[in-house]
Amino acid sequence: MFEKIGIFGKYNGIQSWELIDKLIVYFQKKHKTIILDQRSCRDFPIERYGIERLEREQLLPKIDLAIVVGGDGTFLDVARTVVDFKIPLLGINLGRLGFLTDVSPDTMFITLDEVLDGDYQCEQRMLLNVKVQLEGKTLFNEVAFNDVVLHKNDSPRMIEFETFIDKRFLNSQRSDGLIIATPTGSTAYSLSAGGPIVDPELNAMTLVSINPHTMSTRPVVVSGDSEILIRPHDNCSGTASIICDGQLSFQIEANHETTITRHANFIKMIHPKNHDHFKLLRAKLKWGKKL
Repeated sequence: MFEKIGIFGKYNGIQSWELIDKLIVYFQKKHKTIILDQRSCRDFPIERYGIERLEREQLLPKIDLAIVVGGDGTFLDVARTVVDFKIPLLGINLGRLGFLTDVSPDTMFITLDEVLDGDYQCEQRMLLNVKVQLEGKTLFNEVAFNDVVLHKNDSPRMIEFETFIDKRFLNSQRSDGLIIATPTGSTAYSLSAGGPIVDPELNAMTLVSINPHTMSTRPVVVSGDSEILIRPHDNCSGTASIICDGQLSFQIEANHETTITRHANFIKMIHPKNHDHFKLLRAKLKWGKKL
């Protein structure tokens, strides 16, 4: 049973406040403890409710359920933060597509009643850990839920780099970049670049090139237990960046080595009891609709 609820909003977006207001009233009637996230709900008027608003390092040890009110971008940010605390995460969709925030505001109270009664689905999803190193020194160490992207900076020129899987050479390529995606991220940037849709229950990573120079370059799927190493060529200095979930970035140079592995912990995602991933795909991708 969940007793202490953390609520995360759409980055101080006033459009999420109406729903947050309703959630607070709902949980107070259920005699639950509610704490708001300071980073995303900084200006929300908590005084009328008599609740706390804390920074994440104080908030996360105190809650046993995290609720995200926003879109998938908000969900990605919160997921990276809570993963090591093993807090279940539920998303209420205020965004456009909503692959991750899959609870509709219209049905959220029905879903929350079921969740509090223990009648829900819970699944684990993998994340990625990415390190950028120079001569053994770690310069960048972050977590990604959807993908880690090597991408050229503002330049018309392609970048050149080598890729290794478990210390075995895969290929050398010229392209606009490379997407290393989790199964969750297979329906994000990777899908737009021509990558496959991967069942989120699989332990796998996909490598999808962005506008490769040769047509023979194709997406590759590897085990989630693999270690992926990227080494840029000498002419890549200052022309490329490593980007996590489109939100965190680090500019790489020719001598940098980027290593991507599966993160040690998994995200626990809470879904409504009737959640069906393939039904979600059909709805979001409009499969079967007439053009």
